[in-house]
Amino acid sequence: MKIAPYVGEYVSIDIETTGLNPENCQILEIGAVIDDGTTPIEDCPTFHCYVDHGLILGEPYAVSMHPTILRRIAMKEEGHTYLQPWEVATRFCDFLKEHGIDSENEKVSVAGKNYAAFDARFLRKLTNWDKHVRIHHRILDPAAMYWRPEIDGVELPNTKTCMERADIPGDIAHTAVEDAQMVVHLIRHAIDSRRPLFSDNTVLAS
Repeated sequence: MKIAPYVGEYVSIDIETTGLNPENCQILEIGAVIDDGTTPIEDCPTFHCYVDHGLILGEPYAVSMHPTILRRIAMKEEGHTYLQPWEVATRFCDFLKEHGIDSENEKVSVAGKNYAAFDARFLRKLTNWDKHVRIHHRILDPAAMYWRPEIDGVELPNTKTCMERADIPGDIAHTAVEDAQMVVHLIRHAIDSRRPLFSDNTVLAS
């Protein structure tokens, strides 16, 4: 272990889908935020797109949660980016390169609520995702930062519980960019709350 200031860079990623099973459900929306730990969250670089599959497959309950997304995809409302599934990986790779992250040759540090068990399984279904976007195997999940074993037992808290423990008001947006920004907010709050443990405003880094 070494002591390092919080100046690292990671990418917070969130997706909205038509269900829980990547074998028969689809990604509808992808949002990402590059966090350097210092830039105001609202000014951090963001990636956003809707994924146009042509034919929607999924679970009725999950599909019913996204009427706005489906309407935008169907009508191609102006002001948004719509990509075919095979376009997403290259466009996301280009976005990262524009901000100094070479995801094809270096592993990207990623954050996300339940990213490893959920989002990653869907993203790997996209054409050439693993070729263009190499992800570090260690994922930063804010839930671990707000886990209280005496209350939660062996289960990590959900996003709403994390927000409550961080005294962040409001509800979960269920829109990809806003949810990715919330992950950044939760991570920054957790790190800032630990800073007094170190006399020189540093945190532990592996």
